[in-house]
Amino acid sequence: MTAIVKAESPAGSGLGLLVASKFASTVAYSILWVLLPLYVYQSSGSALLAALASAVNVLPFLLFGMLAGAIVDRSSPTRVMVWMETGNAAVLLCVPLLAGTVGAPPLALVLVGFASATVYVWFEVASSAAIPAVVGRSGVFRANSYLWMASTVVTSVAAPVGFFLLDALRLGPTFALLAGFYLLSAVLIALMRLPNAAAPDPGRAREPGAVWAGLRFIGGQPLLRAYTIVNVGVGISAGAVYGMLVVFASRALGLGTDDYRMAWIMTACGVGALLGALAARRLKTAPPVDTARWLIGADLALLLAYAAAPNWALALAALLCWNTVHTCFMVVGISVRQVVTPLSLQGRVNAVGRMIAWGSVPLGTLLCGWLTEVAGPRQALAALAVCALASLVVALRTPRTLTMEEAVS
Repeated sequence: MTAIVKAESPAGSGLGLLVASKFASTVAYSILWVLLPLYVYQSSGSALLAALASAVNVLPFLLFGMLAGAIVDRSSPTRVMVWMETGNAAVLLCVPLLAGTVGAPPLALVLVGFASATVYVWFEVASSAAIPAVVGRSGVFRANSYLWMASTVVTSVAAPVGFFLLDALRLGPTFALLAGFYLLSAVLIALMRLPNAAAPDPGRAREPGAVWAGLRFIGGQPLLRAYTIVNVGVGISAGAVYGMLVVFASRALGLGTDDYRMAWIMTACGVGALLGALAARRLKTAPPVDTARWLIGADLALLLAYAAAPNWALALAALLCWNTVHTCFMVVGISVRQVVTPLSLQGRVNAVGRMIAWGSVPLGTLLCGWLTEVAGPRQALAALAVCALASLVVALRTPRTLTMEEAVS
């Protein structure tokens, strides 16, 4: 790995601009997806429409992720990011326009959400592709650590800030403000300059089967193939934890939804994410297969400890430690994928990785919800820990001799 660390140097102040733009974009994105389902439910009283408003956040990535990867790879990632952030601002500005004229019917807001999420697909794929181009391979772990921390901080305060804005400004002005954050992100991205080596080749992603090139690359690269497979099981088990935090605290730990200890448990989860993102950058020289084995093993053990915790204090401690380990593994996995993948395939390979994450986590939440109704919250988490166990088995069967130096040579 030493050779990789020394191979390229970070690109000037690009990382600072990238983190700042991510912060601004995440403010708009996270508050949007707190407020949209809430307002749709308040205005319609329909649980189905509220669920649909939440689902349209995930659906576009599953539909368009691989296509977005192919388009990003034949363009400049930063150019795509600027256009998509500007486009998302335009989409959100439709809400104050509707609110000021014909009103904002719930179904129209769902369509706005779908359009915004679709634009975000291209932005997210381009953002992942831009990281190695902006900071070089030596800066990938550090960049992902900072970006993940910025997102975690914003996401942790999105709900109270969103509620305050909706109450103080009402719907139209709130969405206009969020559009402003997307425009700020676009301006910051426009200030970035990619190295000449990262200049786009318009013809490289137009060959037959270009959309599937990322999947073929992962399938033919043993290290990436192993990381991709284990991410499925780890993602499903993580979805079980994340999606059922409130239900587990209520049914397994006996806490009321207005109990202050519920807030402490949520806070512990966020603190764990920050610690995990901070720790991940220290693992850039660690053997990738051994890292996966240890982190997945710890993820499994801590998940079971959380499921079996007899009281809220032990559950809080187990959850904090679990999310530290889980987030660290996620950041390491993303960084390994970006280091190993050639610049010409960054969009398509990262699109596949993101599609797996966006598919497996909601699946875990749905499965855990169903199992909780059938068997109870502790049993549901323990059952879905089998997915993390399967990932551990795959990691243990992966040759530990696989390295990032070998993968990029």
